[in-house]
Amino acid sequence: MKSILIKAIPFLIVFFAINFIVYKTSPFYKQESKYSNRIDSIISSKPKVVFLGDSHSESIKHLNLSENVGNLAFGADGIKEMYIKTLIMDKYNPELEYVFISTEPQMFNNSISSNSTFLNKYLLKIKDPKNIYNKSNLNLITENIPYLNDNYLRYFLNNVYAYLRNINKSDTNGNTPINWSEVSNSEKIKIASNAGIADHNGIMTNDEDLEIYKAIVNKLKLKNVKVIGIRFPVNEHYLNQCNKEDFDRVNHFINNLNLDYNLDYSLKLKNALYFENEDHLNKIGMQKLSKLIYRDTGIKLSK
Repeated sequence: MKSILIKAIPFLIVFFAINFIVYKTSPFYKQESKYSNRIDSIISSKPKVVFLGDSHSESIKHLNLSENVGNLAFGADGIKEMYIKTLIMDKYNPELEYVFISTEPQMFNNSISSNSTFLNKYLLKIKDPKNIYNKSNLNLITENIPYLNDNYLRYFLNNVYAYLRNINKSDTNGNTPINWSEVSNSEKIKIASNAGIADHNGIMTNDEDLEIYKAIVNKLKLKNVKVIGIRFPVNEHYLNQCNKEDFDRVNHFINNLNLDYNLDYSLKLKNALYFENEDHLNKIGMQKLSKLIYRDTGIKLSK
C-alpha cells in the first residue's frame, strides 16, 4: 500500500497543479468573485429592496441604484439559486421589505444552472431544509477542485461543443451584434427567435422547481416581505417562442401565488434603442423601465 501511495504522489501533484491553474484562469471560476461580491454587498448594506432572477433582472445594474436597492439577480440563475439567496437574505437582512422575483416563462424551463457552485460557501453557513442541491458538506468543499465539479465539467464540455459546432463558421455568426438598433428587422427576428426557442424549452416540466418557487414566496411572506413579480421587456419574437399552452400554465401558476404586485413589462418597450440585444435592456431602456416601476409601485430604484 505504501509503495502504491508513493507511486501515486507525482500523479496527484500533477492533478492538483492542473486543477489549481484551471481554478485561477478559467472564466467559469472568474465569475465566482463577481457572484460572491454581489451577495456580500447585500449582506453588508442590507437594502430594503432586492431583485432576484436571471440576466433579465440583472439589467438593473445599468442604473445608479439607490442605497435601499440591491441587485441579487445574476445571469443563468434559476429558481434554486433564487431560493438559496432568499435563505441568505432571511439570515442576514432583517431590513428587507420588498423582493422583486422574475416571473418570466424562461425561468421555468428545464435547464440546470451552474451557478450553484458559487453558492457553496454560503450553503456551509445557512440551513437549507430542502437540501435542494443534494450536496454534503464534503461536496461543497470538493467542488473547488474543477475536475471534481460537475458544473465546471458541464461548462467545459458545452464550450468544446460550441467550438466544434462553430469552427467552420464566421466569428460573428449566431452572435448578437453590438448595436442592436442597427440590426436589420429580418436579422432581429432570426436572432430573437433562435434565442427564444433555446430559452423556452421544457417549460413547467420540473415539479420540484415549482415547489421551490412557492417556497420562495411563502418564506418571504412569512417575514412580511412584499413579493413583486416582474417580467422585463424582451423582443416579441423571443417571447413568441413560448407556446400558448406553456405561457398560460406559467400565468396560472403565478396568479395562484397571490403576489403583492404582478408586473408584466414583456412587450411594453419595443424601440430597439432600448435594447442591448433580443432580451436585455441597455442603460436607456433600463432608465425608462425604472420610471414605469416607480409609477406602478412607488419604489424608486435610482438615486
